[in-house]
Amino acid sequence: MMAMLPSTIFAEVRDELAKVSEMRELLRSDDLPPLDSLEDCRASIRRLQIEASILATSEFHMLLLALRTFRKLAVFFAKREEKVPLLSRLGGSIFNDKALEFHIEKVIDDDGNVKDSASRELHQIRREMIEKSGYLRRRMEAILQRAAEEHLVMEELLTMRDGRMVLPVKSEYKRQIQGFVHSTSATGQTVYIEPMETLELNNDIRDLQFAEIREESRILQELGNRLRPHSAEVIQALAVYSELDSLSARARYALHSLGCIPDVHLKNTLTIQQGRHPVLLMLKSLEKTIPLDITIGDEVTTLVITGPNAGGKSVAMKTVGLLSLMVQSGIPVPCGEVSIFPIYTNIFVDIGDEQSVENDLSTFSSHVQRLSEIIAHADAKSLVLIDEIGTGTDPAEGSALGAAILEELTLRQAHVIATTHHGMLKVFAHEHDRMENAAMEFNLDTLQPTYRFRFGLPGSSYAFEITRRYGMPSVIIERAQQLSGTQSNSLEQLLAEVERQSHDLNTKMLRAKQDEKKFRLLSEEYTSKLASLKKEAKEMKRQVLLDAQKIVSESNALVEKTIRELREQHASREVIKRTKETLQQLGKTVEAELKSARTEKFPSDTGLKESFSPGDWIAMKSNPSTKGVVVELAGDHVIAVFGSMRVRMERGELMKLEVPTNPHQCSVIMPETTPSGELDLRGMYGDDAVKELDTYLYNAYTAGLKRIDIIHGKGTGALRKRVHAFLQDVSIVDSFRLGEWNEGAAGVTVVFLKN
Repeated sequence: MMAMLPSTIFAEVRDELAKVSEMRELLRSDDLPPLDSLEDCRASIRRLQIEASILATSEFHMLLLALRTFRKLAVFFAKREEKVPLLSRLGGSIFNDKALEFHIEKVIDDDGNVKDSASRELHQIRREMIEKSGYLRRRMEAILQRAAEEHLVMEELLTMRDGRMVLPVKSEYKRQIQGFVHSTSATGQTVYIEPMETLELNNDIRDLQFAEIREESRILQELGNRLRPHSAEVIQALAVYSELDSLSARARYALHSLGCIPDVHLKNTLTIQQGRHPVLLMLKSLEKTIPLDITIGDEVTTLVITGPNAGGKSVAMKTVGLLSLMVQSGIPVPCGEVSIFPIYTNIFVDIGDEQSVENDLSTFSSHVQRLSEIIAHADAKSLVLIDEIGTGTDPAEGSALGAAILEELTLRQAHVIATTHHGMLKVFAHEHDRMENAAMEFNLDTLQPTYRFRFGLPGSSYAFEITRRYGMPSVIIERAQQLSGTQSNSLEQLLAEVERQSHDLNTKMLRAKQDEKKFRLLSEEYTSKLASLKKEAKEMKRQVLLDAQKIVSESNALVEKTIRELREQHASREVIKRTKETLQQLGKTVEAELKSARTEKFPSDTGLKESFSPGDWIAMKSNPSTKGVVVELAGDHVIAVFGSMRVRMERGELMKLEVPTNPHQCSVIMPETTPSGELDLRGMYGDDAVKELDTYLYNAYTAGLKRIDIIHGKGTGALRKRVHAFLQDVSIVDSFRLGEWNEGAAGVTVVFLKN
């Protein structure tokens, strides 16, 4: 209903983004507000504000739908005050009046017509109309039947003309039927006659029709009088509805584009992390849209972007401008959560060519005109975007003019992003404070732009390389290099070499970060396993001590029992003495064993305890000839593969083997082919799906896959829940999540396996 404009007031922008955030949370939980589609009825309400005005029945029906929606919205947000306080405050301000709904419903039906029950008079009029119309039709059908038997009519069909029922009579027989001619057909062969004998009856029906119109007008005028005092409140409610509808649309865009609600602040610093051009994001997928990382403010307020043609300089600049405007309009933006936006009071743009013969403007003149306006109004709260600064005139003079303009804007502390191909401006930005070079990356191996933004280094235009790629003869390119001058050519070669070295350095840094992450995970895994081993050894030591104490206790009981039995059997003193000495020696032996158990060095102390790891060869202690491979560790149990069977056994039932010299002699059947990166479980029952997933995870892990996609479909969600419950208990699974909007959304689960 209303145009959306960016705001320059910090509090407004912050509150608008906060309301969008609340609406997004509602949509995420499928808690949709009842924003039924409404027509814009403001014109009808303004006409209603005029005294004695009457609205059409369709307009009253439109108002009824609006009032119903207002009431449902008020009830919806009143129940969610704690969950969405800002939206609840907005929804609570919307006008709703059940009494007004009742009065309209009493008069207007669902088809937008006045009900028979709207008044007693209208009901009586319409009943008489039905009765007389039925009587008239029977009379006319009788007349038509007689005329048809005499072949006077064109067809046996009654017709309406001017609201009156007539007969279609052949023109040559029109004088044989007494009555009034209402009209003639286009061919002149048919004359429509109202018979004299039904004239009075037709007049009565017409009078009733006029009476119906008058009564409907009276009813509608009375209804309008009831609504008129609330017209301003209804218009205000429509404005609130419009705002809620806008918030819903912006929240849906955030979910669709994976956009975030960035931080806004009063500081003069712009930080965009993983920002994407919103239009490119709609046209391409998330992976095919190269993200932009850029920071302006603090030490650097002016960026000079260089690089090849069609390399993405203008796109990067426009991305900054569009995202800034979206944020200040309260729209979520496709960028990272850590992005920070200031509030700009002005955004100045000089992009494109507006030359005009009529206004006597050349390309250079149009640029100068816009740049003059920018210089006249730009300040520290301004964002200035200038495409190809200094073009359209002599390169030396254009470069000098561009440098002076950038210097002035930098002194004013405006945020400036300018693109150029002039080498002088690259040097100028490098030598001046608060200015910095930036470039769009170019792959010299493929002679293709990568569209990646690099901060801190100027870029080459690669004019000769790009020209060669498009088929320009080598002789022309070589001559152009000669004409360009040694100094200029050397500078371009230097920039190309710097870019190549920078690209190599970035690649090495990326690999170093990946290795660092890998070693950190290995270290964490080692620490975790060591802690687990110590805990296991401690438990084993405790169990040994308990067993030894049990032996001592049983031995003492045995001694007492033996002595008691000997006495009962009247054994000689010498026999009792020898028996007692034997039992005492047994007790000393047990005590020695107990002491040994207490002082024994366990693997937790020495670090030499045998443990199992995925990939170890093992055998059953009860049947050493049966060999297998450890697949997974599960607490005190080991999951292993023996032949084609996958079993779960306690650690104590297994013993570790050396790696066989010929693994094929063992009975383990390993997968012969590398599994694909996805598993489709759609259409399978829960138990069958889990069994299939279990085997697939083992094959994928042993094949070295890091990521796999489990396709389970959306449906009722039962299969997805069963898959997630199973994945939580699998130790080789590092993490998992639902697919993003371009990966299959809730119909796919993305699983990341441990290294």
